[in-house]
Amino acid sequence: MTKQGWTAVVSTALFVMLIIAISLIPVPFVRWSSGPAIDLLGSNGDNSVLQISGANSYPATGELLLPTVSVTKADSEMTLPQAFLAYVMPDETVLPREKVYPAGLPADQQQGNENKLMTDSQRDAAVAALMAAGIPVQPLPQVTQVSSSGPSYGKVEVGDLISTVNGSVVERRSEVRAILNQEQPGSVIRLGLLRANQQLEVFVVAVASQDDPSVAQIGVELENSYQHSVDVQLNITPGVVGSSGGLPFALAIYDDLTSGALIDGRVVAATGTITATGDVGSIGALRQKLRGAEHAGAQIMLVPEGNCVDIEGVDTSVTVVKVTKLTDAITSLELLKNPSTADQVPRC
Repeated sequence: MTKQGWTAVVSTALFVMLIIAISLIPVPFVRWSSGPAIDLLGSNGDNSVLQISGANSYPATGELLLPTVSVTKADSEMTLPQAFLAYVMPDETVLPREKVYPAGLPADQQQGNENKLMTDSQRDAAVAALMAAGIPVQPLPQVTQVSSSGPSYGKVEVGDLISTVNGSVVERRSEVRAILNQEQPGSVIRLGLLRANQQLEVFVVAVASQDDPSVAQIGVELENSYQHSVDVQLNITPGVVGSSGGLPFALAIYDDLTSGALIDGRVVAATGTITATGDVGSIGALRQKLRGAEHAGAQIMLVPEGNCVDIEGVDTSVTVVKVTKLTDAITSLELLKNPSTADQVPRC
C-alpha cells in the first residue's frame, strides 16, 4: 500500500474514532417528550385508579386523562446526537439540565422531591374537590416539628392540631403567628390542641426569637392542614411524579363525589398544579402534554391560563380551555355540554 493509502486509512480510522467519541460524550441537557395519558376514571391493573370511601360515590362516564411527559431521568445523561435529534423534533423540547434538576442535588433526593410533589398534589386535590363538592373540610394548623430545646418540648407533639391560641380560634398557621406577634417573650401562651381526636389544653411560656429578641416564639414549626372524613386513594403508576396532576386529580374526585355527570361520556384531558383552596397553577411541557392528550383521543383539554403562551401557534384538534381555579374548570365543562353555551368558555 502506498504512503498516501496508509494516510487515508489512518485518517479515516481517526475520523471514525472521533465521531464515536463525540457520540458518547454526555451533554448537560434533558429532553421532554410526550408520555402516555392515564385515564383517572379507569383502572390500573385489577384496581380502579380512583378509590374513595367515607362519602357517597357516583358512577362517572367517559375518560378523564392525565397527560404525562417522558423526561430524561435524574441519574441518566443525554449524548450530543440524542440532544440534537430531540432539538429538531417538533414535539420534543431540549432544556438545560439545571432547569429540571438542580445542580449538586443527588439523584435519589431529586426523585424524593418529585415523589413528595405528587403526594402533596393528591392531598391538595382531594381537599379542593371536597370543598367544591360541598363536603365539610376543617382547616387547622398542624405541628410538623418541635424543638427539643424550646418551651413546647414535652407539651406539644408532632402531628398535633392547633385549634385555639389564647382562646382565639385559628385555622391557618399565619393566624397563629399573628397572635404570637402580639405577645412578648415570657408571656404564657394557652394552646388548644387536638391530638388523636382528643382535645387538650397546654400552657407554654414564649421565648425570644434568635433572629429578633423582641419576637415571641414557642419552638414549633407549623403547616396548614385540612381535616375531613373522606379517604381518597389514587393508584397511579409509581414512575409518574411531580405536581402537574393536581387539576385532573381534583376533577376526577369531584366527579366521583357529585351526582351530576361532569365528564358526561366525553374524553377530557387536564393538567395544572392545584392548591387546597382550588387555585390552578402553571406547569411545564404543555406542548408535549397536549400532543399526548390528542393522541389519546381527547376532545377537550383544561390548562392553566398562564400556560396559554406555551402553545401559541400549535395546530391541534383539541378544544383547549384556560382556567385559573377548579371552579372555572367545572363551569367550563358544564358549559361545553351545550352548543348554545360553549362559546362562553374561555380558551387559549
